[in-house]
Amino acid sequence: MPQSQKKQKHFSNQMGSALNYDCHQLQHWLLHTPMGREILRKERFFLHNNVPGIFGLNSLQIGLGEINLLQGNKIPNHYTINIDIKADLRFIPLATNSIDLIVCPHVLEFTNNYHHVLQEFHRILSPQGKLIITAFNRYSWFGLFKSKIDILKKARLIKLGQLKDQLQTLNFHLEGGKFFSYTPPFKEARKIHKYRWMNKVGDRWFPTLANSFTIIASKEVITPTLIKRMDREAFKIPETANLGTAKICNKN
Repeated sequence: MPQSQKKQKHFSNQMGSALNYDCHQLQHWLLHTPMGREILRKERFFLHNNVPGIFGLNSLQIGLGEINLLQGNKIPNHYTINIDIKADLRFIPLATNSIDLIVCPHVLEFTNNYHHVLQEFHRILSPQGKLIITAFNRYSWFGLFKSKIDILKKARLIKLGQLKDQLQTLNFHLEGGKFFSYTPPFKEARKIHKYRWMNKVGDRWFPTLANSFTIIASKEVITPTLIKRMDREAFKIPETANLGTAKICNKN
């Protein structure tokens, strides 16, 4: 077995329990249902056009291990944490500042408190390292019909504004992103194709109501600037000039 696969298995077995996450069910939905394939196709296209320009030594994909979302990236060491059991991503068994790129596809929706997960991402990312998150949007058709979509019944769909605030609180710099899919979650491919025009309308008129989105952020490291001790002479108050005693001259 390749060394990277051994590490992936080790990561999975070392995790505790905190996620309501069925990786195989989600992968099956993305790969084998018309709506899932539509979402995955758009997200893959975006990622494959953005990850090749990210450089470093180590990259990490968390979740969806059967779907390679790091394809085309030139970072030499790719790792995957394939979450096929209930996992606790609050404690990722990786060294601090060790990862240059993290791709996290549709994992935060299934965490009890994704702020702690973002803290771990910030810890293991190297300075200026990139974080790419894909998530299902709460304010969308998916949010409206969540109870009728099997894979989303246990999910906590993400508020984009709240996610941005959390990232900025942790000193992530927001670099960009993309919205995907504005059609209702039809089960039939013909209906998805029939209403595909809604994607163009959505992109232009109501982009924040997309079914899913991707956001790219980088880890900012604030380094303290040492201030030299100032010379007291620089702040010495100038003495009043001694002009002497004024004399009145008598011309007489």
